Amino acid sequence: MSDMILGIHSNVSGDEAGFTSGHAWISIRRGGKTTVYGLWPDAHPKTLDNGDKSDIRVGMESRSRPKASRYYKLSDAQSKHFNALMRANVGWTYTNTCSAWASDIVESVIGEDVDSDDYFGFETPRELGKSSEELEKKDPTSILSPKKLTKNPASSTQTSGK
Repeated sequence: MSDMILGIHSNVSGDEAGFTSGHAWISIRRGGKTTVYGLWPDAHPKTLDNGDKSDIRVGMESRSRPKASRYYKLSDAQSKHFNALMRANVGWTYTNTCSAWASDIVESVIGEDVDSDDYFGFETPRELGKSSEELEKKDPTSILSPKKLTKNPASSTQTSGK
């Protein structure tokens, strides 16, 4: 079994946050070391325009404090799938935002929908945070007690247990 733990995070949650507020990202804990990944547009003031290269940025959220998080223990197959997804050339767009991307990664690797769909079909960090908090109320997780899944990536159904 892999020693990787996947986390999904948002620094805002719910309608008290503005529609365009906040940021969402993912993390991987491997061998006691955590690496964070976020999707950032080239035009954002915190990034350098990297042209046609991937908008997946590594390490930018290292000091960020999430308001909502959820954690998953990965199998070997899920770890390989995650690593392949991180090598993809992904672009930020208004329909592929940080929250859409983070939610899609978790759904692809784990099979759980951490919903980020907000008004007008846009996906937002506030909705991802709200969804994470709702899932956590039903089935709490932490970095020390991640959710364990029995299905591999891209599975149409899942069974889980902690």
